[in-house]
Amino acid sequence: MNEVLSWRGEQIPIRRSRRKTLALHVRDGQVELRLPNRTRSAEVLAFVDSRADWINKVRLHQHQRSLERPDFSQASDCPLMDRQLPLLLCPGRRAQWRWLNDGESLQLDVPDLDKTSVHAVLEDFYKTQARQTLTAKTEQLLARRGWSDRLLDIRLRRTRTKWGHCTAEGRIQYNWLIMLAPERVVDYLVAHETAHLLHPHHGPAFWAEVDRSHPSWRNERRWLHENGHRLQL
Repeated sequence: MNEVLSWRGEQIPIRRSRRKTLALHVRDGQVELRLPNRTRSAEVLAFVDSRADWINKVRLHQHQRSLERPDFSQASDCPLMDRQLPLLLCPGRRAQWRWLNDGESLQLDVPDLDKTSVHAVLEDFYKTQARQTLTAKTEQLLARRGWSDRLLDIRLRRTRTKWGHCTAEGRIQYNWLIMLAPERVVDYLVAHETAHLLHPHHGPAFWAEVDRSHPSWRNERRWLHENGHRLQL
């Protein structure tokens, strides 16, 4: 049976491990406790009580950010890097997307014109654009830098906290939601992850390499930190 803490009328899940410190995590308003294996119940309760104000503050912040997430079932356009594509929603038996006007606008055919159905089709659209665009940008940058042989493959994944990842084997993973950002931010992400093919850290040598490929990286990193939570479906 999973361990929980009863606290102020709610059940907080507990995860114990060999860690040395107590920690609280709040995600989508849900609190989770991470504890050393032998932490006593009284100590746990006192710890959570001491963090009550912080929990409320984080929950409020997350709620405010959730209100900024878009609902494209009510929208007339959608972002694709630096473009705002006019969006046409049409009832259809088969859920699919298609370009209109030689790629100047986007049509979504959906069985139901609700948020869940519309966003499911848009997810496929953005994944397709991400695979094409990020693959091309990555390969072009690596060719210019002479590192093409360092890349194993490129994968796409929707993650909560990371926009990209590069393994020691040379596999780069991108969060496909980056396609909702300006193109300069997309280019920064590519420069960032390809630099990890040489430098598997965030030390001075790594940032110097990012600077060679994308000199305005500081601006783009700041933009992503301030606006990344808005890149959602």
